[in-house]
Amino acid sequence: MDEITCVTGALVVYRQKPAKVNSISDGKIELTLPDGANKSVRLKDIMVLHRGPVSRLPTAPLQSEDLMEIVAMLEDETVSLADLAGLIYDDFSPESAWSVWTLLDEGVYFSGSMVDGIKARSEAEIATTLEVTAAKENSRIEREELIARIRSGNLLPEDLQHLRDVENFALGKTATSGIMRELNMEQTPEKAHRLLLKLKVWDCWTNPYPSRAGIVMENPDLPTPELLEEERVDLSAMVALAIDDAGNQDPDDAISYADGLLWVHVADVAALVVPGSDIDQEAEARGANLYLPEQTVHMLPPAVTHQLGLGLQETSPALSFAISFDEDGAPTLEKAVISRVKCTRYSYEEAETKLNEEPLCSLVPLLDKFREFREKNGALRIELPEVSVKVVDGDVVIKPYPTLQSREMVAEAMMAAGAAVGKFALEKEIPVPFAVQPEPDIAGKPETLAGMFSARRGCSVTSVQTVPGRHSGLGLEPYVRITSPLRRYDDLLAHQQVRSYLAGELLQSASEIDGKIAKAQNASRELRRLERVVNEFWKLVYLELHPDWQGKAVAVERMENRLTVILPDLAYEYKIRSSGLELNDEWTVTINTVDLAGQSAHFIAVVD
Repeated sequence: MDEITCVTGALVVYRQKPAKVNSISDGKIELTLPDGANKSVRLKDIMVLHRGPVSRLPTAPLQSEDLMEIVAMLEDETVSLADLAGLIYDDFSPESAWSVWTLLDEGVYFSGSMVDGIKARSEAEIATTLEVTAAKENSRIEREELIARIRSGNLLPEDLQHLRDVENFALGKTATSGIMRELNMEQTPEKAHRLLLKLKVWDCWTNPYPSRAGIVMENPDLPTPELLEEERVDLSAMVALAIDDAGNQDPDDAISYADGLLWVHVADVAALVVPGSDIDQEAEARGANLYLPEQTVHMLPPAVTHQLGLGLQETSPALSFAISFDEDGAPTLEKAVISRVKCTRYSYEEAETKLNEEPLCSLVPLLDKFREFREKNGALRIELPEVSVKVVDGDVVIKPYPTLQSREMVAEAMMAAGAAVGKFALEKEIPVPFAVQPEPDIAGKPETLAGMFSARRGCSVTSVQTVPGRHSGLGLEPYVRITSPLRRYDDLLAHQQVRSYLAGELLQSASEIDGKIAKAQNASRELRRLERVVNEFWKLVYLELHPDWQGKAVAVERMENRLTVILPDLAYEYKIRSSGLELNDEWTVTINTVDLAGQSAHFIAVVD
């Protein structure tokens, strides 16, 4: 093919667009681009179409007649761009040269290059290409119509399948959303959630946060080993009360009183979940139970709870701790036995009515003395509002936890067991996961709600480690959590160690325990984070379902002109801008707006 020389005034292709050569000097070519800008390029960056001179750059290809006639004329002949321009347009001009190059670039009727020559494609190839092109054009039009319907909110039933792209992004299943990109929307899960709510593809009952967190939402599906026969101390004649929240499904501790001692019985989970077993490794990877308002996901197969939960069978295998208290209220482990107990289950409300009956009436003064011991040792009492959030039968039910003596008594009993077993483990050199909390950065004992809020801010996160230390918030040293092995892996780990010691079996080393703690703690932190987010989500759903809600608001923290406010009835925190309110001021508010996707709500004061 004849090569067209690059001269001043020539028409060239630069980056798929037409350009005019203004000048050539020292190997540099100065171009004028379609937008009027000038550009200096090298010869290799351009393709010369016509020597010119170009009076103006072509803005669009020339209209062509029936190209199929030209295709039939050429058959297998190879021609130059100039020859083809002459055949199609009866002229070789800058405009016709650009038009032929455009046809060649489209690749429908012709193929080849400026260097090797241009050939007509076969009729079959042309027909196939035209079909594909038409299909692409139809698809483009349909996509544009879909995007237009999404913008207007007037969806068709068949549009829902396309919006799975947005749903998957909102659920954290994909990293981007093509539809949101076409809508020129910022690609965040929050924006995707808001779009789906606006389009009514989702409603308030769609909770995207578990999926986004990437946490397993099914219970472990592992075979549960049989409970082996072994010698157990029969404590079934002792009255043992498993006291928990109404509806609790995993009772793993109970209390008794005998011969002046507090007995804390713990479900003997380590009898089935032995170190290194498949169930143990699964529990370690999960870290803890996940408690959401709509469901509970267990770290152990439900069959383990059914078999070992205290009070779920006629008698239950347990690890039982007998604890004494000295005159100051300090606890000591007098006895630890692998046992069998018979438990009666009570809710806290039921137990509250039996505080004047045995064994509770004997336990109350013992545990009061233990609480005083903790307080003398710097225990921090923080009483911020707490609520139970449940999704039940298409409704969100929020109930404040009542302040009950029975609840405090059981909590003190479990802490007493943790302190006594911690001291025992230290004396016997049993590596266990001790719970340690540094001293808080607070002054004095908090008494107001704002003071409690500030005190919580000043507390460090509890760490779990094999090196013992002080748990400043509880006023205990050392302290180990051992009473919830069905629910928390750290408790199960401590339970396994103490049980192995009692049975004369080989203990896991401190380094092994540290490795397991690290893995379980990483997992449980993600669970606790998800629980907080999901609880807040369902509180917002509750507010959206109850737009007439009113309640008390209390100012608890000021940062410049921003106040943190607590709604005690919902245990919900939010921020407002205010300069006129003081800490602990109270007023009544009602809902202004609820933003489920943004995880926020705004309230306005109720004027009397």
